[in-house]
Amino acid sequence: MTGVSKRRRVAVPLALILLMALGVGVVGCSHLALPPGHDVTVESIRVHLSVGASDVDIYWPVIARSAPMVIVAHGFLRHRHHMSGWGRHLASEGFVAVVPDLPTLSDHARNGRFLSDLRMHFIETEAWSERIDPKRTGLIGFSAGGLSSLLSAADRPGVAIWVGLDPVDRHGLGAAAAPGVQARTVVLTADPSVCNAHGNAGAIVAALSRPEHIGVLGAVHVDAEWPTSWMAELVCGRSTEPMRREFRRLATDALHSALAGPPRTQAE
Repeated sequence: MTGVSKRRRVAVPLALILLMALGVGVVGCSHLALPPGHDVTVESIRVHLSVGASDVDIYWPVIARSAPMVIVAHGFLRHRHHMSGWGRHLASEGFVAVVPDLPTLSDHARNGRFLSDLRMHFIETEAWSERIDPKRTGLIGFSAGGLSSLLSAADRPGVAIWVGLDPVDRHGLGAAAAPGVQARTVVLTADPSVCNAHGNAGAIVAALSRPEHIGVLGAVHVDAEWPTSWMAELVCGRSTEPMRREFRRLATDALHSALAGPPRTQAE
């Protein structure tokens, strides 16, 4: 069943701000406009899978042949609109970008299974499979979405690359799953802070078999979220365009390299 998604406004009580100060997540309404797309169309659908139902935005590149697919996972207490900039950007680079709302708030293992099932849904359902190359799929996730997407990569083989955008581990789930990831792994991290659990992605990096870890020096946690919000910046620090551009450049180059995408269309 399909439907048109609507932007949701999130009230932010003091309790959630205190939670954010403890490094478990960020919340707030988006305030950064999306950049203009280059030959990109957006489709919003409702997907029902065995582990849960969710709204999903699909950013399609306007090309005649099948394209590589990248699934993009948002952070804790966020939703798909906080990664819409990534969706539009990746589609403009020639990827099919699939950006879902994760079905649960903090069940990271279930969110990981949802991402695995979502990937299979798109590459196995005839209506989608004609436009998606099943041999060229990747996962990219921000913060807790980095954890969920890592768990997905470990849960089911077939993903060519996992990119963690300043991922945050929880109860050691990511570090425990990391040795089982067969895909290429690229971890981009901001400076340690309360918002990324003081850089606890280091344990994930140490557990991966062949990690490519790049620290974006001077970056804050929300430089990897696109678009972020004023509330997130209030807690995590002011996001800057040079730092955001560096996350985009590094992630996009890694995805092109792993998925053999078309030549880049934008200077980042």
